[in-house]
Amino acid sequence: MRITVLGAGYMGSAMATVALKRRHDVRLWGTWLDDELLDAVERGGDHPRLRLPLDGIRILRAPKLEEALEGAELVLHCVNSEGAVPVMKKAHAALPDVPILSVTKGFLEGREGKMVRIDEALAETAGRALRFVHAAGPAKAMEIARGVLTWMVFAGPDARVCADAMAGDHLYVELSDDLAGAEMCSALKNAYATGLGIWDGLVGKDAHNARAACFTQSIVEMRRLVLAGGGREATVVGAPGVGDLHVTAAGGRNRAFGERIGKGEPAREVAAKMLAAGELTEGYAAIASAWRFAREHAVSDLPLLRTLNAIVWEDAPVGATIAALRLGS
Repeated sequence: MRITVLGAGYMGSAMATVALKRRHDVRLWGTWLDDELLDAVERGGDHPRLRLPLDGIRILRAPKLEEALEGAELVLHCVNSEGAVPVMKKAHAALPDVPILSVTKGFLEGREGKMVRIDEALAETAGRALRFVHAAGPAKAMEIARGVLTWMVFAGPDARVCADAMAGDHLYVELSDDLAGAEMCSALKNAYATGLGIWDGLVGKDAHNARAACFTQSIVEMRRLVLAGGGREATVVGAPGVGDLHVTAAGGRNRAFGERIGKGEPAREVAAKMLAAGELTEGYAAIASAWRFAREHAVSDLPLLRTLNAIVWEDAPVGATIAALRLGS
C-alpha cells in the first residue's frame, strides 16, 4: 500500500517508521516548518527529534505536496493543530478519496465562529466530506518509533482499513466508532496534563496525593465535556481518555510546561521559550480552546479547567488559585 504521511515532526516521522515496518511504500512530506528536520535526514543523519534514521522512506519537501499525495491509498495526517487548516487549504485539490488517519489534537474555530473538532474543521476547509479516522490513546512518538508496546484506538468509519495497514508487532489497535469522543479526549488530555504538571512545580515531586486527586477530577471533567460534544463515557475511561492522560501527565512537553508554571514562570513566557526550542506546547492552546468549548456548550461544573484557565490565560497567582480549588464528581 502507498502511504503518505503529512508532517515530518515527532509523530509523523514515528508513524512513518511504523508504516515502513509494515512493508508499505511510504512517503513523508514535510511542511514549510520541517525543513531543518529534513535537512539532517537528507544528509544521511538521524531525524533530529526521533534520533533515528529514516532509511527507506521517501522524503518530500513542502513544494511537492501534490506529488506526495499522488497515488496515496492511505494518508496519515500528522500536522499539528495550528498547521492543519493551512495544509488542508493547499492539499484538498490533490487529496484522493482515501482514509485519513489523523493524530492531530485540538479544537479549531469553525465557520460559524465556534470551536469544532479537527475532522469538522478540515472537512469545512476541503469543501467535502473526508474519510477521517482519529488515532487516540497513550502513544508517545519516541516509543512508537522504537518498538515499545503501544495501545491505540482508531475511531471512525474506516478504522478497520487503517488498523489493517498499521497494526502489528508492538502496535495494538482497538477499533471504535466514537470519533467525537476519541478526538475530544486527545484534545482535552493536553490541557489537563498541564495542570497535573503544575503540582510538581508548585509543591515538588512528592505531590502524589494532589496529582491523584486532580487526575481523578480531570477524568470527571473530560467525561462532562465529551458527553456534551456527542462522545461516549466508555471512550473517556478507556485508552483515549484515562490511558492518554496518564502517559501525557507522566512526562513530556505539556507536563514540563505545567511544571515551569508551577515554579512561577508566566505561562506565555514558558510557551514562547519552549516553542523557540522546537518544543510545541499543545496544552497552552488546549486550555483556552477547551474552556471556550465548555462555555459554548454550557458545561459549567469544571472547577479544575476553570482554575487552569485562570492561571495560564488570566495570570492568576498559582498558589492562591490552586488553594481555592474545590474537587468533586
